Order: sequence, then structure tokens, then C-alpha cells
Amino acid sequence: MDRRVVVSTGTKALQEQLAGKDLPLCEKLLGRPIRAVTVKGRANYLCLHYWRQFKAQPLFSSPGETRHFKALSDWAEKTGTGDKAEWRGIPEGLPAWREINARGDRCLGSHCPLYNECFVVLLRRQAEAAEVVVTNHHLLFADLALKNRWDAAALPEYAHLVLDEAHEAEESATSFFGTSASKHMLNEWLNDAGRAFRGDRHSSLAGTLQDASQAAVFFFGRFEGRERRDSLTAEFLDADAQRLHERLATRLDGAALALESEKGSEEALGLLERLEAWREAFDFALEPGHDGFARWIEVRGKNVIFGSSPIDVGPLLRDHLFSRLNGALLTSATLTVGGRFDYLRGRLGVPPRAEEMRVPSPFDYGGQGLFYVPSCFPDPSSEDFQEALCTSVAEMVCLSRGRAFVLCTSVRSMKAVAEALDGRVPYAVLMQGDEPKGVLLERFRLAGNAVLVATASFWQGVDVQGEALSLVVLDKIPFAVPSDPITQARIEHLRKTGEEPFQTYQLPAAAILLQQGAGRLIRSAKDRGVVACFDVRLRRRSYGKTLLASLPPFRLTDSIEDVEEFFADGGEE
Repeated sequence: MDRRVVVSTGTKALQEQLAGKDLPLCEKLLGRPIRAVTVKGRANYLCLHYWRQFKAQPLFSSPGETRHFKALSDWAEKTGTGDKAEWRGIPEGLPAWREINARGDRCLGSHCPLYNECFVVLLRRQAEAAEVVVTNHHLLFADLALKNRWDAAALPEYAHLVLDEAHEAEESATSFFGTSASKHMLNEWLNDAGRAFRGDRHSSLAGTLQDASQAAVFFFGRFEGRERRDSLTAEFLDADAQRLHERLATRLDGAALALESEKGSEEALGLLERLEAWREAFDFALEPGHDGFARWIEVRGKNVIFGSSPIDVGPLLRDHLFSRLNGALLTSATLTVGGRFDYLRGRLGVPPRAEEMRVPSPFDYGGQGLFYVPSCFPDPSSEDFQEALCTSVAEMVCLSRGRAFVLCTSVRSMKAVAEALDGRVPYAVLMQGDEPKGVLLERFRLAGNAVLVATASFWQGVDVQGEALSLVVLDKIPFAVPSDPITQARIEHLRKTGEEPFQTYQLPAAAILLQQGAGRLIRSAKDRGVVACFDVRLRRRSYGKTLLASLPPFRLTDSIEDVEEFFADGGEE
């Protein structure tokens, strides 16, 4: 444990890069092999218990899904790791995977009859023997939350941490130090309990589960149709909602009692533990008075999620992570705002004694790229902005001959731009959400001149090198939506402590995301291209200087003729 190093990064793709390229380089430099293991989140691995149940009675969400059953079955019977990254010829988003993966909210733990054969358990044993564990931020902070709440663990003990893509750490920590309980999670629990105890001998239990299911329909149905995330205020929990909540709680009490009567059943014990965890998260989100947490409700399609998130994760990371380590290294291309580390040091609870280092970029941004911000353009708050944006993006895409990312700050803007481009430019227009992210990126690379219109998840962690990407368009400065419950709570918290929220939180957060968006363009010494941002606040507002100073040192222009000349010259100076 004293020598074990955990290396955590932002995505599974970066995990694979670390394990496949960077660790072999370390071995070469050290002149010896390194005992290393890559650990992903539980939902990436097959659960043998649920696979056997599914195989005995397969349920598919669509007829088209059945054609993948043989390939799935062949893989499940042969795999030595259970990692779905091994899949060949099976769609990434196969709905059946949700029924058979090893995610924690369905796990029976040591009560599972296949515990000793479990891929997650076997992987954990390998991690215990490793010198280096390569993981991702989701699992790193899930592990910290488990250790903090239940004295459990997802990772072995470690004394040293490398936190790659550290600018993403606050968001991941916020998710896992908070709680959430959804309608879908409860429905899955009810379905699993019903499947585990079917037949005449369990008719009483089946009845209580049916009662609980009906109570859930009435309670969650009250909140459906909003399609957004809101602060969980008193208006959501009026007298009728509280009455329906009490009814649901009573029915779940009945289901728990009925399961307790199944004496000696490992399955019943596992189901009871799952229900207890769900109710704990549900009750914590609904109960007011938890200082330091933002309570929220989110509706996504037919799912309703109640949650609570910490307002400030800095103290949590300081107390539960950095204070127990012998050493930590935080890395990212976007750790600074205006050349200073102060913002992320504060947000992440980095100890004052930590040293800082800025390493110059190997890229010649002034020679390789251009940053275009028009001086005459509608303000983002103007009614004319969206139409002007669509027209200007079409013009830019024609100049770049496709080969473009258009990164938007909202789904509404994304759809408007994609619709406007389709038929107006002679290039394939791809839009986030039409296909899985990996498929879209592969289509974009293969096309060579496509246009990909996307939102948040494409602003960072996406790497397209070469001429396939020569233009990155940013519709606006990516300020967090101030009405978001967590952002709202953080703004109020800063005001109460005497700080100015815009300067100390909203502006630095936008600066880092703006750097990430612009950073999609130059990914190698051979890349050339233009970043265009159609937010005139970069020029007209005083804070625009802070944002521009945080960006790579591109040559700045407001002349569309400069852009035209840049592309006419093939991107050369």
C-alpha cells in the first residue's frame, strides 16, 4: 500500500491510452516490468448472476436486439475479464446490457451465489497485488464516497495519486459525494424482487410488490413532464406530494417485511440491502435541513431523479483524499485561469504546501492557428443572435470545406444550427444524440470533411488529429446556467461568505471550459486551423480580457478575410 500508485483520468479512452502507451514507456525507462491493472466502473463488467437469469429468460426491448443475442452469448461464455470493451460486432448501447452488467445498485455482494467467480471481485484481487492501478475519476470518487459513508471500497488502499485531467475532478466529486435516487432504480428493484420470488409460494410477497409499484407510479407521476433539473423547493413537496410519499414509504415497508420473511435466502438479503441504500438516498434528498448540500429534482424522459449534491467539495477532498496521501500530482492542460492556479486550488481543496509548475506547450499556436471573434455581431441575449449564428457558421464551414466541430452551449442551439446547416452546406452534418458518441467520431474521422454539431460532452476529452478537423466553432462563452440548482446554491454560498460569485466562480469555470473547447483544434504539431467564437462579450466586456488571456496564444482576428485567407493558404502562415 505504501508504494501503490493510483493514476486517475477523465475517460475510459484515456485509461486505455495510459495502460497501452504510457505505462510501457515507463517500463522501458525503469528497465523493469510494472505490475499494473486497469480498473473501470462496475457497469463495464458482466454480472454472471444476472447473465444466467437473463439467458434463461431473455427479455429484449426491441425485435432488432435479438439478432445480437448469439454474439452476446458467445462472448459471455468465453470472456476471461467480463469487460465489455472486448465486444466485437455488438452495439455499444445495447439495452440488454443494463440487465446483465455488474453495477453496484443491483449487486448482491457476498450474498451472491457466484461471488467467488465474479469478474469485479477477481479484478479487485488483481488490484490488491498491483503497483499501479489505472482508473477514472468516476471510480476514484465513488471509492472515496464508499469509504466515507460505509467503510467499503472500490479500489485498494494507495498512498500516491496522479490525478490526470484534474480540471474535471470537481464535477466527478460532486456526483459521488452527493446522493441520488431515481424512479428507474426503484422499478428495477421491484422487477428484480418479483423475478427472484415468483410462483404460488410467494404470492403474498408478489402482492406487496404490486402495491409498492402502484404507489411509485402515483408518486413519481406527479413530477413527470418537466424535462429539466430544478431546486427541490417546498412547491414540489406540497400536501398531496407528501401524502403520496407517505403511501410509497408504507408500501416499501411492507415489501421489506415480506422479504425478511424469506429466511435463509441470500437473494432476499441482497435485495434488502439494495432497498435500504435506495431509501437512504431518497430520504436524504427529500429531507430539508442538510447544510452544505443542494437538493434537486431532475426529469429525463420517463425517469424522475431526486438528489442532493455538496456545494463545496474542497473540504471533502482535503479531509478524505489529500490528507491521507504521501504524495499527489494533479495534471491538465487547463489548470490555470489567466496564468494562475488559484481557482482550482480552492475548488479542489489542494493543500497550501503544494508546488506549482506550468510547462510550455510544444505547439506553435500563433503559427498553427487563428482565433476569430467578430467585432460586429448580435449580443448572445439578442433575439437576432441565433439566426446570425446559423448564417455565420454556414459561411465558416464553407470556407473550411467542412472539417468542423460546432460546439454549442445548449441543446436548443445545437438543433437549430444542425437544422440550418443541413442542406445549406455540401458536407455531411452529424449531430450529437443521433448515434453513440464513439460512432459519431468514427464517422467524422472517416468522412474527412464532415461537420459535427454537439454540446457539452464534446467540449472536452475528444481528440481528432489531422486535416479531418480544421475548424472549431464555439457559439458562446460556456457560462454555467445560473438557474441550475447546484450552480445556484454555490452562488448563494459565496455571497453569504462575502465573496463575489462571478469573479471567483462563474468566470473561472467558464474560462476553463472555453480553453477545453478551443483545445479541440490543435492536437499535434502538424495540425492547422481556426477557432471561431461568436460571443462579442469577449471583446466588449471587461472580463473578456481574462478569458482571452486564459486561451492558447492563437493569432486573434475579427476579420473574416483573415479566415478566408488562412484556409485559402491551406492553413499556412
